[in-house]
Amino acid sequence: MQLRWDYPAAPREGAYGPVTSNHNFCEEDYLITPYIGEFINTLTNATYVIYGLHGLRRVGPRKDGGLISTLAFPYWGLIGVGVLSAWFHATLKYHSQMGDDLSMFLAVGAILHQLLCFEAPPTQRRKYTAAILGSVVPVSMYHVWADEIYVHEITFAIMIFLVSRRIRALIKKQVKSEESRKRLGRMTSSGLACGLFGYFLWNIDFHLCSHVTAFKRYIGLPWGFIFELHGWWHILTGICSYVSMAMVEYLVTMEAGTTGRIEEGFVWPVKAILRDFDRVETGGEKKRL
Repeated sequence: MQLRWDYPAAPREGAYGPVTSNHNFCEEDYLITPYIGEFINTLTNATYVIYGLHGLRRVGPRKDGGLISTLAFPYWGLIGVGVLSAWFHATLKYHSQMGDDLSMFLAVGAILHQLLCFEAPPTQRRKYTAAILGSVVPVSMYHVWADEIYVHEITFAIMIFLVSRRIRALIKKQVKSEESRKRLGRMTSSGLACGLFGYFLWNIDFHLCSHVTAFKRYIGLPWGFIFELHGWWHILTGICSYVSMAMVEYLVTMEAGTTGRIEEGFVWPVKAILRDFDRVETGGEKKRL
């Protein structure tokens, strides 16, 4: 049985005409089908969609949630990231690239809004909403008009920093047990490390593409798919995003003194970590958060 196939000798033409996007990542175009420009980079966006759907499945039936609620908006944003990014990697067009670039603001903006508005009075919530929209909308318009990436990246990095800082502050405020604080802090750090490692792979894929491509062609198909590093960026940032969103959802909906099956409805890796809270015992009694 043949377990290795050579890569095509020449690039294939896609069904959508010439590539017009400014970014064309290391995966070879239209390798599998003329209808999907970057096959693995498109497929791995399912990570965002799957995690987003799991989040909606959890918050949908909640009395304080629903499919149209502040609890659900981050998960809708995560699904939007997956759909728009898949659209870009499948078509490799400039307009779909803009959708991919700007979709990141959907998810991080929704989670930042949720964090800032938690326990805030209505007047303050309106101010936070106006501040987020007043920052993201002009940056998005400038990005599309000028095709300039640095302002977009700086804005996104600032929003990520604010989310991370706010999550840690909320852990300190909401969680009374020192052991539980440490566990949630480690989960936050693990999610961040996952995202940073994904960014490391993104840079290898982007800056060392010729070397990565040579290696993939050497080992052939389907083994070369394992080294589509931009695809791993999607998977790892999907995990990172879900950890952050699930963490925030848990913190803003937790009830003081609640124990027992608090992990229900969450999925890996959050479910495994929250399940451990019920296993933390002191003097034969469960610690309470």
